[in-house]
Amino acid sequence: MLPSLYNSVSLVVIEVVDFKASRDQRQSLHRWNRHVLGEKCSVDVKRRHPKSKAEKKHENNSFDLITSVHESETRELDSDLQPEHVFEVNLEPDTYTNDKFALFSNYQQNVHHETDADISREGFRRFLCGSPLHRHADAADGKPLGSYHQCYRLDGRLIAMSVLDLLPHAVSGVYFLYHSDFEKWSFGKLSALREAALALEKRYEYYYMGYYIHSCKKMRYKGDYKPQHVLDYYSWEWDVLDDEMRALMDRWKYASMSVERKRKAKAVDERPAGGVSGKTNGSLSNDNNTPAEPDHHSPDEEDNDDDDTTRHPTPLAASRSKLSLLELGMPGVLTLSQLRATVDLDSMKLRLSGRAGSNVHEMREIVSWDDGSEVDPASIKGQVAEFAAAVGAEVAGSVVLDFSRG
Repeated sequence: MLPSLYNSVSLVVIEVVDFKASRDQRQSLHRWNRHVLGEKCSVDVKRRHPKSKAEKKHENNSFDLITSVHESETRELDSDLQPEHVFEVNLEPDTYTNDKFALFSNYQQNVHHETDADISREGFRRFLCGSPLHRHADAADGKPLGSYHQCYRLDGRLIAMSVLDLLPHAVSGVYFLYHSDFEKWSFGKLSALREAALALEKRYEYYYMGYYIHSCKKMRYKGDYKPQHVLDYYSWEWDVLDDEMRALMDRWKYASMSVERKRKAKAVDERPAGGVSGKTNGSLSNDNNTPAEPDHHSPDEEDNDDDDTTRHPTPLAASRSKLSLLELGMPGVLTLSQLRATVDLDSMKLRLSGRAGSNVHEMREIVSWDDGSEVDPASIKGQVAEFAAAVGAEVAGSVVLDFSRG
């Protein structure tokens, strides 16, 4: 069962070509750039690169995200300009260093109010370092893939860090931390703009800010980055996270725009002649003139109006169907034909004991391997097929599945 049915956790995404920074987000970025450059350097930049009235007018009416996020970086300035501070932002391997741990410790203590006893180097390593996502360059366009730390350094000091998973089509924000000395600079906004710019600059298409929890006030800030789309777990469609969707989230524990559209259509169909609304199962109101939650918003019931439960199953129907992931038609998961065309399941690697080296085998060497099928979740082949379909051909061809751990 998907957790979002119970605690209003929604998967949201920004298509970066459509992203529009809000006024306060732009102001935060400009304020930081002025701080880094200093007054003298800012004047020198304007003197060396004067803008016409038309350019100034265009600049006031538009916002170049990529140019703005790099504006105060030292490497983007003319070599003879002297900014007040040296500011650098770089993608680095997600490996452990002492300065990263010191930053993490400061952040956890000042933002999450943890004590020294709650914070450990090993915990930091497990949490934010050494992800299993392999770092490499995309074969098609050379953009980086895998897990990285995007490190912000001011005058050589690590002051903030984003933990990012760079996926074939998306930049996924895992975690962000900053030093308490820089709390007033709205680094949460700065990091989101920079990560969206990274997605736009490197052509990743999408920017994931993590799950959106409408009922949690601390998480609602994610909805300030627009236009953002939320995944409907009933229809597997993306709907705009707008005022209408927020109002739906305010009313229901689990909000589905596709279910809401069906509910409204049903209410119209059942309206008595003459246009006077009656009390029916599809009514939009009850005696108190407050919205009545339709039955199919409940996580314990299925959306019976949808006959195509194989191609677009409800989450509950999917969990009860006992079908393979390859048969459910889930977005982002390879179909059976795609799997067979792109992944050689027989040659996928596994480890049968805790010792490395000679204990790595191919799947075809398992005695019961051919007894199962790709679409039988109860068989080893079916489970391996589901894994390969979920992670894709590139990952499936390079990983070693460890069967030695209970």
